[in-house]
Amino acid sequence: MKNFTLQQAAVDMIARHNMLTTGDHVVVAVSGGPDSVALLHVLLSLRDRLSVALTVAHLNHRLRGQQSEDDAAFVTDYAASLGLPCIVEAEDVQRFCDEQGVSIETGAREMRYAFLERVLESVAAQKIATGHTADDQAETILMRLLRGSGVGGLSGIRPVRDGRIIRPLLDVSRREVMAYLETHDLAYCIDDTNAETHHLRNHIR
Repeated sequence: MKNFTLQQAAVDMIARHNMLTTGDHVVVAVSGGPDSVALLHVLLSLRDRLSVALTVAHLNHRLRGQQSEDDAAFVTDYAASLGLPCIVEAEDVQRFCDEQGVSIETGAREMRYAFLERVLESVAAQKIATGHTADDQAETILMRLLRGSGVGGLSGIRPVRDGRIIRPLLDVSRREVMAYLETHDLAYCIDDTNAETHHLRNHIR
């Protein structure tokens, strides 16, 4: 894409879907992985242009032992290096999933969004930004197709959900995210469980 930048892609997406208004306080969900690190870096670079405030939020799922602790520490340190407030909580996702009889993927998602909503309320924010990309969109649609969803169920990830959850990088590919991280020499965490194929989404990847 000629003259492509993640910043411009995000600005275009934000404008097209009316994601933000002047003065909004945005909770940025940061796992420490490539997509969320790029999202935070992009939004910080656009903060003055968009006239928004940012708070970083990270939920430690306690699913990967020391690696989960390291991810939480990484996000805390990264936010501090950017001068941004950061809220980190830890939850026993495995126990929740066992008690509720749901998959790890489902349980982790439910707990993560519940946490983000709590943070939004606690800091009086208006929006929650997540780092979903075009690859996540394609994976979601294919996953729903494989699960037998009809045409009506193939809408995929919405750019804006419930009027407050926004996905500014939804038009950006993971390849473009990785190139951005390399260009800006940004560190990030790798989740080893993404290589495990017993989760349908990971198998699709």
